[in-house]
Amino acid sequence: MTGVTASTALLGEKERLVLQAVTGSGQPAVDAFRRWRALVPLDDIGYAAFRVMPLLLALVKREGLDDPDILRMKGIERQAWAANTMRLKHLFLTMDALRRAGAPFVVLKGAALFARMPEFAALRASGDYDVLVDPSHIGAARRELEAVGFTMSAFSFDDLESELQGSATPGAAMTLPGSAGEIDIHWRALPNLRDLGFTRLILQSAEEHTLSGRPVPIPTLAHHLFTCLARCEPWDKDECLTRVLEAYFLLLKFGDAVDWRELERLIARYRLEATASAFFEEIAALGISVPAQVRKPPRSFLSRKEWDIRGITPAGRTNWQWWFLNHIDTAHGRREPGDWSPTFYETFLASRNRGKQNLGALWRSASRRTSRKSDGRFKFLHGFSFPEKWGRWTDGHFAFLVVPLTSEQKNGAPVEVRGHILGTGNRTRIGWAGGLGTETVEMPPGQLDLTLSVRMRPLEQLGGDGLLVLWLPDAVAPLSLGINLDYRALSIGIHRTETQPH
Repeated sequence: MTGVTASTALLGEKERLVLQAVTGSGQPAVDAFRRWRALVPLDDIGYAAFRVMPLLLALVKREGLDDPDILRMKGIERQAWAANTMRLKHLFLTMDALRRAGAPFVVLKGAALFARMPEFAALRASGDYDVLVDPSHIGAARRELEAVGFTMSAFSFDDLESELQGSATPGAAMTLPGSAGEIDIHWRALPNLRDLGFTRLILQSAEEHTLSGRPVPIPTLAHHLFTCLARCEPWDKDECLTRVLEAYFLLLKFGDAVDWRELERLIARYRLEATASAFFEEIAALGISVPAQVRKPPRSFLSRKEWDIRGITPAGRTNWQWWFLNHIDTAHGRREPGDWSPTFYETFLASRNRGKQNLGALWRSASRRTSRKSDGRFKFLHGFSFPEKWGRWTDGHFAFLVVPLTSEQKNGAPVEVRGHILGTGNRTRIGWAGGLGTETVEMPPGQLDLTLSVRMRPLEQLGGDGLLVLWLPDAVAPLSLGINLDYRALSIGIHRTETQPH
């Protein structure tokens, strides 16, 4: 690809050195390993490198290398094998529950790789096992999984049939009390491809293989490879390394069996030529034969512009960049037709917000085209992250939600929206509009509890519910503050409490 920069390259220097060390042999692999070790202390390696530590250790042993951390590396190797093996019990319990529920499913990613290549269960750590379930059977699946004893680590099981399926998250992690490790239940195969048609395609085309003596459905090779490349965005280089390695080993052993025409069709269907070009260039550089038609570089201005924005971390993207990506995703069929997102005009208002007048105009524009009733609960339209047991974080600088109103609130009584502020050590400005005026507040550093008192106009098209628009100019990613690795642009966490009139 022409015009590739450090941010738009699929892999960075550290990731490419790991890739060369794991897939190479002889002196080139040794040199890559030594350069990587000189750059990265073992405590700071990425998760992708941690996952393939058994393969890196195999290189060390094969080439007779010395390493001051070799004992720790051996410990990681043993941990990877033990964790993969122990979690199979949870995977099989999940599969049995899904079969009792009559829910079509396939296993994804690491579990699918192990089903095709059993030897990799000792060579690559799998943080968890992922299972894609037909969304239309998610209710029956929930009941069977709950009966077995599974709980959801961050969400509520009730959300599987309501909030979760419509949220940005593609799946939810489940655990068995007293057991380590998780099983991820997915209703979409990919977080960045929200078209349920692709989920149905994977389920309908699944192949049956064997994993530790148990029959298990997995995606076809073409669909597995497509999920690897489609998951990649250049801002997330650690995830890209994991998926490139996954595809490399599949192609190394099964390259002749890939339905390249199907893979090319999916790339064209979702207009992922830029991703495919960058992805397969990395693999072709390792000596794997890849047909030219899936490596053709993007030619249009829009595809190059999209790729540039994909190189920016989500929290670092502007309102205009988010609008552009939402527009492109919708135009290319990567989102469901009913997915709600701000229009060009609303993004214009959001980007030039100068106070109450703009916020009111933003509410009026959104209210004219919003028709989703709340069904007695908040309906999170845009600008919110996935639901958690305590509530939801906003994610970005503007947010829109539908709020159920009591009869008193429909007649002007205020609605209380309770939550908490991300503790940044700085001020946090918040503005809101509910149709009966606009308000702004500035929360001082250290004040984390929040209650917004909002007067809302009941909207006929919402069945009497209200629309709340939030302005969050000081949203920031915990990653940029050094709090943790969370890259979302957070501001307010809204609690799961009923709205009440004063």
